[in-house]
Amino acid sequence: MQPPWKLLVEDLGRIARAEIEARPLLLFVGGNNTGKTYLASLLWGVLSLTRELPVARGTAYDRCVGWIEERFARREQEPTFEISPEVHADLVQIVNDTLRERGAELAEKTFNRPGFKLGRIELRDVAVPKEISIRWGAVQAQGQRLATLSISLRDHTGWSTVARDAARSASAIEPLAKLHVLGALAGVTASSAGDIPGYPRTGPVYLPASRTGFMLLYRSLARQLVGDVLIKTGAARAPAPDLTRPAIDFVDLLVGLRPDEGAYPEEAAFLERAMGGRLALRSGVGLNEVIYEYAKGEPALPMELSSSLVTELAPVVVTLRHVRGYRVLIIEEPEAHLHPRLQRRLAQVIVRLVRKGLFVWITTHSENFCQQINNFMKLGAHPRRAEMQRKHGYEEIDYLEVDDVAGYQFEADAPGGRTTVTEMKKTASGLVIPTFNRELAALTDEAMDLEPPDAEG
Repeated sequence: MQPPWKLLVEDLGRIARAEIEARPLLLFVGGNNTGKTYLASLLWGVLSLTRELPVARGTAYDRCVGWIEERFARREQEPTFEISPEVHADLVQIVNDTLRERGAELAEKTFNRPGFKLGRIELRDVAVPKEISIRWGAVQAQGQRLATLSISLRDHTGWSTVARDAARSASAIEPLAKLHVLGALAGVTASSAGDIPGYPRTGPVYLPASRTGFMLLYRSLARQLVGDVLIKTGAARAPAPDLTRPAIDFVDLLVGLRPDEGAYPEEAAFLERAMGGRLALRSGVGLNEVIYEYAKGEPALPMELSSSLVTELAPVVVTLRHVRGYRVLIIEEPEAHLHPRLQRRLAQVIVRLVRKGLFVWITTHSENFCQQINNFMKLGAHPRRAEMQRKHGYEEIDYLEVDDVAGYQFEADAPGGRTTVTEMKKTASGLVIPTFNRELAALTDEAMDLEPPDAEG
């Protein structure tokens, strides 16, 4: 399976250059302070904020305007039409021209920092979305019959309209270019909010590191963010803390949680069984509160009285249980505060999400977590997969195909220096992760060297 797209980035923070293939499961591995969070955040920004950028005008744009005008002239005879490879290339070019002209603005929006530097950003090898429908229609507005252009994408839940606008030519190119190309980004464009029961999303979900802090403070932080808005209107309140857009989006997710059923309740329940308790939303005055119910008959615990295991996993569980519509889940350091047994169970849940069509992109420092991913890759290629799954207590869904996974190693040329991002090799045993292998080898050598001398003699 060819990846649906690649992203090339240059001069992003410490990262000199990175070229990433979009696979259903991405692992970013490397030392601290090497740029993993920067790249994960930028991926979120590409999928979430590109629509906010005005598209670049150029030759590709002009060709697409002429093409859409021809479609408009034949709208009665051909209400539904497809995008040819030539037009697809032009639409990709429009988005890349936009990223070239507005990449710095995209970085500033993503990291919420004026003047944030980004050298280059470019989409490559963007596949033509196979599940896309483009149709002319009409609406009555102010006594006139206006043509509308509807763009729909299909996923495992069916067809959902992601854009509908009264449009004819130039005004149609912006949504068409962005939605067509973003739709090609592995179908990660979310369905429209109005079509989804439960708490909908219009982009990827980003679960940042230090989730415990967010779980303990998100209600106070939300009130402070409201206060920041009041400041700009003249109210005297302290300013809100500076956060990146993915982090602000995460706070917004927590604030907006409702008890509706999300997209992956089975996986949420699986994690809760591993935790030994259940997470619930308690309604009250103001914002909903996430609480931990350990056992029947015992009082529920607020997050501030729960263990770090609970507070770190709570965002994952509530997202799976209460949020719908997202196509990408980005998790920083999913292993944080988890015993190796829980790390393995979380890896199992992530594999199940991948099997169900969710893209899961991860930054990690855990060799245990990565080894479990490698084991699932080995299961996927094993000639007696079903037998091995039964032997080790796995379900039929618990495996990975080699093409599902890509891993990238982040390595600085010196402490605090520039980072090189390289794709990890894949073998019959899974991903080869030199950064872990070197440290494990050094630890083993040290342990062997420190063995007490033979008592004999």
